[in-house]
Amino acid sequence: MYIKLRLFDPNLKPNPMNTALHTITAAQKQPKETIIESCRKHHKSLFFCSNIRTGIDRMVDIDRILAYVAWYGETIFFPQLELEEQTLFSLIDEEHYLIIRANKEHRRLRRLFTIGKNPMKNLICLEEELEFHIRFEEKNLYPEFEKKSTQKQLKLIKKQFNKLPSNSDWNDPFWL
Repeated sequence: MYIKLRLFDPNLKPNPMNTALHTITAAQKQPKETIIESCRKHHKSLFFCSNIRTGIDRMVDIDRILAYVAWYGETIFFPQLELEEQTLFSLIDEEHYLIIRANKEHRRLRRLFTIGKNPMKNLICLEEELEFHIRFEEKNLYPEFEKKSTQKQLKLIKKQFNKLPSNSDWNDPFWL
């Protein structure tokens, strides 16, 4: 449903032959939702990477960092991956080379959250790989999602991403 608004153009000179009025619909006046706005929490995962780097640089006890990584993975990151795979990836053909790459990177990132025998090396790899992955998705995948999605889908995606917790919910902010 469109609501018509009639606006007078002040730049037009009075002229009996020139009675141009502009008709603007309510849909045109509303700002267009973008995939970046819908997935703002995705971009905030870069703070997670920064927090790990800061903890390492400040020589914070590794157990504190590992506890944060475990919490972040279970509480924020894994649900975020599932949300991406169920909502965003379904917008594009599953055989699309970008979706294949993103799924492969998601599997690798899930494995990196499982800390191995060398936790420091694992933390460094995790924060580097995650940052590369976020940049890849935002630069390559998001434009594809933008092309394929409707405004209604973007609003639904935004609503779902906004339900995810954030870093501020962690009780030991060692990076401050």
